[in-house]
Amino acid sequence: KKNKNDTHQTTTGGGGPPDTTRFSTKDASGSTSQAANVIEALESNASALLVDEDVSAANFMARDGRMRAMIMDEPITPLLYRVNGLFLSKEHGVSTVIVVGGVGEWLDVADSVVLMKEYVAYDGLAKAR
Repeated sequence: KKNKNDTHQTTTGGGGPPDTTRFSTKDASGSTSQAANVIEALESNASALLVDEDVSAANFMARDGRMRAMIMDEPITPLLYRVNGLFLSKEHGVSTVIVVGGVGEWLDVADSVVLMKEYVAYDGLAKAR
């Protein structure tokens, strides 16, 4: 009988790192699930990602310096540190629209900022800089 927390993972044999190309679990964390969704979108040749910070896994979206120092072996790099590379990559060229309201670090990597005030959109890039 399998435990609900069981995972399936193929090993490479010979003591090497596990082969995660065939990894599956029914109990992935929010950040693992979100990272997998981004990978699936990239493999499907998506041209854009739409992400809402409020409903996203916090540690997938961004991780401050204190948490990066505390958890140095985290296998998932937050999207904040990869988003520009996804756009600039010749392989992917993916635009990303992120709705934010809590983590100002996103303003540092933004090419444009749309500021909403009373349901009216304004150019917020100058204010963000």
